[in-house]
Formats: sequence, structure tokens, C-alpha cells
Amino acid sequence: MSLSAESIEIPEMSGAVAYPRKNGEPVFDAPWQSRAFGMVVRLHTSGVYPWDDFKKLLIEEVSKQPCKGSTPESSEYYEQWVDAFWRLLVKKGIFSEAEMRARAEEFQNGARQEVY
Repeated sequence: MSLSAESIEIPEMSGAVAYPRKNGEPVFDAPWQSRAFGMVVRLHTSGVYPWDDFKKLLIEEVSKQPCKGSTPESSEYYEQWVDAFWRLLVKKGIFSEAEMRARAEEFQNGARQEVY
């Protein structure tokens, strides 16, 4: 999924939870980061949850352990992003904790391969 400010309205974030940008566009160091970003934004823009629900959990994750590199470009930031998303999916009842663990294991062992 390609995300840009023109195709999808991406909510603004500032301070410690601001995602990295270049020329106004989100940037990523690895494909998994853009996928995680895209899932969070797409579910929000589809009306599954208000942006502030995710933002609150991300703020909690970042405040637990601020990124060592002090820049959101580090993988630590997107790991916090994923942790907040995981918590949100469970909190909203979209997946149970057990379902989330099972899916994570499927990706890790290759049982759930991406198809493009």
C-alpha cells in the first residue's frame, strides 16, 4: 500500500511521537515500518477507531522507554508504534491477546506469507 498526504489524510503527530518525514511525506527505514504505519492509518481512516485512541497508546509506549537515538527514524520508534497498535487492537476487541500472539508466531515461522 502506498501512502501519501495526497491519497490518505494522515493525522499530524508532533513531539516525541512524531513520525519521520521528508518533504512532508512519511519515511521508513524498512518495509515492515511502512506496513505497520499503513495498517494503523488505514484502520483509522476506515473508521475503526479515532486517531486519538492510537495516539494515546503510542504516547504511553514512548514514555515507557524513549528512543535511545532520540530520533523517530530508529527501529525502536516503530517497535513502539507496533506495540501501541497491538494494544489498540486488543483493547478494541478486534483481536484477542491469544489471536495476536498466534498471528505473530505465524509470521515469524513463515506460515503466514505475504502475497502481492
